[in-house]
Amino acid sequence: MSVPGPLPLGPVLSPGPAALTGPVRSGLSTPPGPTLLVADAAADTELLTALADEGMGVSVAPDGARALLEIGRLAPAVVLISARLPIVDGVTVVRTVRTRDDMPILLGVGPQDRRQAAAGLAAGASACVAKPYRVNEVLALARSMWGSDLERAWPTVLRAGAITLNLAAYDVWVDGIPVRLPPREFRLLRILLEQAGSVVTHQTLLERVWGTSSHETNTLAVHIRRLRGRLGDTGKPGKPRLIESVRGVGYRLRLADSPMPGP
Repeated sequence: MSVPGPLPLGPVLSPGPAALTGPVRSGLSTPPGPTLLVADAAADTELLTALADEGMGVSVAPDGARALLEIGRLAPAVVLISARLPIVDGVTVVRTVRTRDDMPILLGVGPQDRRQAAAGLAAGASACVAKPYRVNEVLALARSMWGSDLERAWPTVLRAGAITLNLAAYDVWVDGIPVRLPPREFRLLRILLEQAGSVVTHQTLLERVWGTSSHETNTLAVHIRRLRGRLGDTGKPGKPRLIESVRGVGYRLRLADSPMPGP
């Protein structure tokens, strides 16, 4: 029987800029975040992008055989694996990994996978997560698996001026008043806070929030307008914008001590 050559590596999403608490500074170098292996070809771009935004290096394996290869190669901090995988099923992957490693493993199970869920937990899966995946649920489980290691690498509170955003609690406060944001607006604000004082391009925002830059910038403009409204960013005379538009380029979250842009 012939031995197959090395398989090509799965796509890797690099982590975004580091989240900083307190005053936002630029020019900081940060170590790469932990690696999460997603062994599920059905995982959508929104989930993968959200995981990368958390500072995780995300690698994708489309089947169980590839997952085992990538686990050996990457030694990921956490594995998210579907119970139903081609070539080698998810439960078998869990059982195989547990013979040599105690890394956290999340087993993705659908409504018809009750038997696989029980078998996966018996084989050593750390927890089961429902499919289709809900981004916030996966993020919460991943954070709990990493614990203090993730908190040391990537702080969970972002602040700039009157705005405070808590990633772990999914809270936003403006001048001490809680503000509820839909998921896309929350992610827009998070990205702008991470790079407060700097311009974030239309392309970057579209890719990190929608997973593609092919959307019209009008889509982005509508969400920015809604976000401004929820933050009380009215742009009235004498009150500078919190989120400034840089025509033809992108948006910038204004730091409290930044000068107002010229006419």
